[in-house]
Amino acid sequence: MNDEHSPQSYVTTNYLPLETDVEKIIDPSHSKPSTWRIKFFKYGPFATHFFVTVLVASVCLGYLDGSTFNVNSRRPQYREVDGSVAHATFYALVQSDITTAVSLAATITRVAGGWWATGYIWRSAFVAMERGGISAKGLSQAISNRPPAPHHFTRKSSMVIIYIALFATFATDYFSAALTGSFVWEAAIMRIPGRIPLTGITGGAGQDMNMQSAAVLYQSSNSSSSSPDLDWQRLVVAMGFAYAMVAWGTLQSDSILNVTEPSAPFRRVIQGAQYIPTNSTLTKIIMPYFAPDAFEWVQDPYLVLTERQKSLLTPAYDGYNPFVTNVTGGLLPDTKWGTGPPIPTSGPLPVSESRLFAFLIYIDLFEVGSSSSCPQNYTIDPGSQIKLFTPVQPTSVVSAISCFAIANVSVKVPMYRAGVISCESCQVISPNVVEAQAPFSLLGDFFTSDALGMVPFLGTQLLLSNSTIPLNYGTLRNLAIELTSRAYQAAWAAMSDLLLLRSDTTAVQIALPTLRAKVIHWRVYLWVVLHLWVLTLGLLFTYFQRYCDHPWVEDPTMAVFWLDTRAVLTDSEGQGILDPWQPETEIHEGEMLILEQNEGGQRSVQVKMSSGSRQRSVQVERSSGSRRRRYSNSIPLQHRMPPSSSTILGEECRESVEPLIGTSVPTTLHTSSSEPTGIPENCAE
Repeated sequence: MNDEHSPQSYVTTNYLPLETDVEKIIDPSHSKPSTWRIKFFKYGPFATHFFVTVLVASVCLGYLDGSTFNVNSRRPQYREVDGSVAHATFYALVQSDITTAVSLAATITRVAGGWWATGYIWRSAFVAMERGGISAKGLSQAISNRPPAPHHFTRKSSMVIIYIALFATFATDYFSAALTGSFVWEAAIMRIPGRIPLTGITGGAGQDMNMQSAAVLYQSSNSSSSSPDLDWQRLVVAMGFAYAMVAWGTLQSDSILNVTEPSAPFRRVIQGAQYIPTNSTLTKIIMPYFAPDAFEWVQDPYLVLTERQKSLLTPAYDGYNPFVTNVTGGLLPDTKWGTGPPIPTSGPLPVSESRLFAFLIYIDLFEVGSSSSCPQNYTIDPGSQIKLFTPVQPTSVVSAISCFAIANVSVKVPMYRAGVISCESCQVISPNVVEAQAPFSLLGDFFTSDALGMVPFLGTQLLLSNSTIPLNYGTLRNLAIELTSRAYQAAWAAMSDLLLLRSDTTAVQIALPTLRAKVIHWRVYLWVVLHLWVLTLGLLFTYFQRYCDHPWVEDPTMAVFWLDTRAVLTDSEGQGILDPWQPETEIHEGEMLILEQNEGGQRSVQVKMSSGSRQRSVQVERSSGSRRRRYSNSIPLQHRMPPSSSTILGEECRESVEPLIGTSVPTTLHTSSSEPTGIPENCAE
């Protein structure tokens, strides 16, 4: 029971120094951590950060770059040749999986860097407090990731260390954008084997049957017609025009981008391929082929035209004349329109020859005047001036007359090569349309000659439709070459499907839409450099910290709680203890915090005025200057009085304590005999 006159009720808040040796209390086995543990927690985070950075960059550049991934399904579905729906037999990652993985990898790398960078603000603060000091206000700003002003530091080097630590911990949060932004996704395809093959593909006449025999078989089935040849040609023209509309009407070649030289890819309409997805490939099919090797306008057509050929260019010609409108043309036949070059006697070899090409051009009457003859110095293409051929009986169309430009090649060089090609991995570019992909070899076919004979007829139909001609052909030379090639391909495909002499079967590689990852390398390198730069700053700080007095601690945040910081909580007059939990508590800016170590090995924070004239920490001066208070490990003061002497000495002790109550309680009680407490000796017990 405490008596109000008992000395214990007045001194319960006073403490006596703790004289116990700390080293005797601590277990020797745990007094010093092992060397490997210190090195692991010191350099392990750096090694992990470096390893993760290199690993992520290597995966992005070595594996993800150029790889394809599914668009929206890990097991996509597709249509077979017969239109049935099927699913892929395997699973694959989608584009969103890769994006998520890259973002997660960037986050893991940032976390690996944060493993060692998180505590570097406090480590930098310890260095700053040991090397001259840092103000409490500056320390508060640094811990809050705000750069303190220079006046908060005693040394500028400490400010630089704090700034570098703040930059390292702040900037790493934004490095991820460089990695995730390095991925560009491009449309791509992935091909898988189809389960159902494509059947019924006509392969032309091949080398098994003469074209004339095929014509006889077809004509015999239409013997009731008065003109079987003309009926057969009309059917080919009708089917060929329909095929050309499908193959060329909506899918133009790249002639709009390449007007210097004509571009005539080889296409064919395949019946029964309407369900095959675009960009799929057929293992092997027969495709028509026509390619001019040279094309030159003849300067003087009167020197090269024969009388028979001249008769083909006159209105009195008894037969079908393909020249019905401006800029129509075709290869001049040897005998009559509709017949092609003769088939080589040695067999179905590719056609390779030189032949004249006639091109109809309308000339306004006011340009020719009363002479009614075609111009003899006509610019047909840029840089090409030729003589135009005037028919024996020129035809007048409204206010123009018909003239002909003749093209030829050198005798030493064949004008064109025509035949078929065995195309492997031909690509489906649209429903029912297949385009040949190089390389391929040229073969002969019995349909080639008659298909060439149908080119002028079909070319005229294509030109009149105005939807299958090349876009932006540039010159009449380019128009003539591309129009002739398209007409031949359509005529050969029509004849092959019309006569049905043979059919083939081929496997199909189904195309599935995917996305290809294209990695911008310099952005990945930038991301790596940024992480290595911050990593280098951390290693430099570790090297610099070796020369400080305080050792390396595993957890710098918890080390703050082990410091003696009571001097920081004492007010400027040394009278009271500041309460940091109160909102109105102010942080002093004019006092520098200094890290020191006392004789017992305990580290404390001293407070030093920025002018260097006043110091508070382990010992803080009172305003009167007569007494000091020492902060150290202490225990509460215990008063023990023997029962036998409590009544005898009560009055004497009360007289000794009352003067103390009248003034103030001593801030520090010293147990040394050389420092009397003012209490009688017989009361100290």
